Amino acid sequence: MPKAYHEALHPLGNLGIQVSMSALESPHQPLHWHEAMEILFCLNGEVTIHAGHDTVHLSHNQLIVFDSREVHSIHSGSNLYMFLCIHVDKKQLSVYCPDLELYNIKCRPLPLDDPKSTQYIHLCQLAHDLTRTNIKDENTSAMRSDGTALLMLADLIRYFSVYSPPGTAVTQKQPNDTIREIITYVNEHYMEKLTLDDISVHTGFTKEYFCRFFKQHMGITFLRYLNEVRISHAGRLLSTTDLPVSEVMTESGFTNQTIFNRIFKELYGMTPLQSRNYTRPTES
Repeated sequence: MPKAYHEALHPLGNLGIQVSMSALESPHQPLHWHEAMEILFCLNGEVTIHAGHDTVHLSHNQLIVFDSREVHSIHSGSNLYMFLCIHVDKKQLSVYCPDLELYNIKCRPLPLDDPKSTQYIHLCQLAHDLTRTNIKDENTSAMRSDGTALLMLADLIRYFSVYSPPGTAVTQKQPNDTIREIITYVNEHYMEKLTLDDISVHTGFTKEYFCRFFKQHMGITFLRYLNEVRISHAGRLLSTTDLPVSEVMTESGFTNQTIFNRIFKELYGMTPLQSRNYTRPTES
């Protein structure tokens, strides 16, 4: 699955767990998914996250968990945010929990009066400990990181999961499978002239049914999502390359400068050129 944003993930031993401290490359990360389970612990700033029908506001010292292949997006009013990012390969961790892939894990920020708030706070404390351990360069850091990550996973399984016994899985294709197919297809073809006819043919839907299906399950129109993916790519190019804005536009799948500037400003609150100047410190 092509990543909608990029993270520098470092493995913890041979556990199937990867961890990084990541500053996301733009304030707007379109809907995407990972094969691994993902834990995000907010180190700085505030973001709004959409996952399924949930809208979650995540702030400093809070965490959220996305299960394997769960579709989600991240939005913020600025670039000033950072996460501890943990990816968990459920298959590789089966040595500790043979049925791990049968657990559906869901963890969102909880109010203090929630019955599971104590367990949630403990998870956040473990994430904070993991952050401090990864900053330190000590001989025992790797062992401490492994242990802390496993404790977090054990708590998630115990308090924030639902077990699906073998044989209960639905064999028919589910809406989320189609959504993931669409996301993958868009990430592979957003630089091309991608039309509703193209994506409808790819999914096997009529154009009218596809539009209804997409809006129902994604909460936005297909054109809006396609533009979000393209603008996200443009934002990365502006902050990481010296390509002219006109070339950034074409590399991101746009053919009209006016439309590109308008949509970019709508999502980022500034023009492409202003974004490049904002994300790059001036030399003294």
